Amino acid sequence: MAAGNARSIDKQLEETLAACLHLHQPKKVVLALSGGLDSMVLLELLHRLSARAPWQLSAVHVHHGLQPQADDWLQFCQQSCAKRSVLFASHRLTLDGRHNLEARARDARYQLLAQHCAEPGSVLLTAHHADDQLETLLLALKRGSGLTGLAGMASSRPFAAGLLVRPLLAHSRLELEQFADFHQLHWVEDPSNQDLRFDRNFLRQQVLPLLAGRWPGFAHSAARSMAHCAAADNQLEQIWQQQLQPYLSENKRVLQLAALQGKNRTEQNAMLRSWLKLHQLNPELAWLTTLHQQVIAAKADAIPELQLQRYQLRRFQGALYLCEPLAAKPHTGLVWQGQAQLELPAGLGWLHFLHSETAPGENWLPLADTTKLELCFGQLSLLFKPAGAQHHKPLKQWCKLWQIPPWQRPYLPLLLCHGEVQLVAGYASCVSPAKATLWCLLQAEPFR
Repeated sequence: MAAGNARSIDKQLEETLAACLHLHQPKKVVLALSGGLDSMVLLELLHRLSARAPWQLSAVHVHHGLQPQADDWLQFCQQSCAKRSVLFASHRLTLDGRHNLEARARDARYQLLAQHCAEPGSVLLTAHHADDQLETLLLALKRGSGLTGLAGMASSRPFAAGLLVRPLLAHSRLELEQFADFHQLHWVEDPSNQDLRFDRNFLRQQVLPLLAGRWPGFAHSAARSMAHCAAADNQLEQIWQQQLQPYLSENKRVLQLAALQGKNRTEQNAMLRSWLKLHQLNPELAWLTTLHQQVIAAKADAIPELQLQRYQLRRFQGALYLCEPLAAKPHTGLVWQGQAQLELPAGLGWLHFLHSETAPGENWLPLADTTKLELCFGQLSLLFKPAGAQHHKPLKQWCKLWQIPPWQRPYLPLLLCHGEVQLVAGYASCVSPAKATLWCLLQAEPFR
């Protein structure tokens, strides 16, 4: 390759990345580093920009353990980052079985990467390029996807507390190879990339070379079509989001089924997709059909559920709940002894306490001053009488009256004094506000 052409590609790639980072103004940049050609090119570009950048750069490698060379790849990535003085982290992933291995590995990888983007202003960069985008389009056509699938990979989307950004989508693999050759970069080759049993490999090895040989501009034309699909999809998305808004909970994890009334199945599916897209989910039509049959149309007294990636879709009291996997039920034994806050186990949040004769604010529940309160979870056979109620009832009955979904009840934090329930955190207290000298607030992720 001529030196002039190499310098031109070098400049184009660096300008593309610089413009992308300037647009998003990250505080922290995290690179998903596999050690392959694409991510090594992005590592080199980021390293060259980082010296004069306001953001902190780090790289994360996920060791899948699927190839004998996996340990060598981890060592290579670590050494490559050390050579460039780039912060490095790695994770080891264990996957059981071979069913749908590629998709499960991808989902698990992104869950691990999300841990490094837990702060606002974080940006995860992946090195997907134009050839990957064309493969995505062809796979979407194979699946019979709608507009969202035909739009391909977005250049950016929400991810964890920040964004996932793909800055190289406009550049071909050939351009990345030319950049790597010019700068004498080294990278690892995954032998599974030659395995034609994987659809992407079949497209990459057998189909794309034929398309490029017949129509050299095919990838660029396809990119324009994908852009048209993305624009149309965004316009429809705005319409559906407006219609969905009145039926969504504050955290957008609960959808009232009344939103679907009066609409045909196509419109219902569009609304469901729009809701799930808020959580970066894009189910296939077959899954939506199962949702209608097994969940939405289930008997009124049933509490059905359906798996979607790492989530469960549940129905209760005329609403759909998008639930994350629940942790094991917390053990009892915690005691409050006057501290201002008490951390709950299993990631359930915090209890805050404040001495005052008047309510400190909304959602604070009243308590009588005491030196000691025991904390337990979901003991629904215990009797409880909220302030103003006529009789004691088992907590199970109060949960029904409060319309708390059954799968959430085992995780309800209860405060006891001498074995009697004083407060159900987030819901009710046995003490009236007029008699309160202590107040309690549950700070937690909205119920899952």
